[in-house]
Amino acid sequence: MFALFTDTARRVVVLAQEEARMLNHSYVGTEHLLIALTSDRAQASQALTAHGVTREAVRGHILELVGEGIAASPGHIPFTVDSKQVLLNALSSAKGYGVTDIDSGHILHSLLTGDTSTPPVAHLAIAACGASTEAISQSLTELMTATGAPEAGPEPISVLLHQIRRGHHERPA
Repeated sequence: MFALFTDTARRVVVLAQEEARMLNHSYVGTEHLLIALTSDRAQASQALTAHGVTREAVRGHILELVGEGIAASPGHIPFTVDSKQVLLNALSSAKGYGVTDIDSGHILHSLLTGDTSTPPVAHLAIAACGASTEAISQSLTELMTATGAPEAGPEPISVLLHQIRRGHHERPA
């Protein structure tokens, strides 16, 4: 499935794993995907930040909602059922936009429109930022369907990982 992911989408998955490690979590959940989506320069990040959903704000709310883990997990960190479903549903989102490659915008769309019978932590963090999933989804759709609106190129992964690691020691207020 990851063969269908663009470089930007792959970067989101790597950054989500890194965020889980930095928070000492033993899983990669929707909250880690959300933090990763705010860290890139793509349309997903643009839609989120337009509504005040920034990396710093989300990270702070995640710490309030689930806290920090006790110790870093060595090796592979598994994805939760919800985060796996978000990544799987991103393919349907891409098809809905008439494309075959999954980009970060499709991951965000899947995250925003997934089953909310039990809201994932990402939805709780978005609400804590004062935003709504519906408003972000609308902004994302506008960005992704705008004609001639090129998506910003992805930030080099080394730059993003450096920012994440540096930001790990800066606790949000």
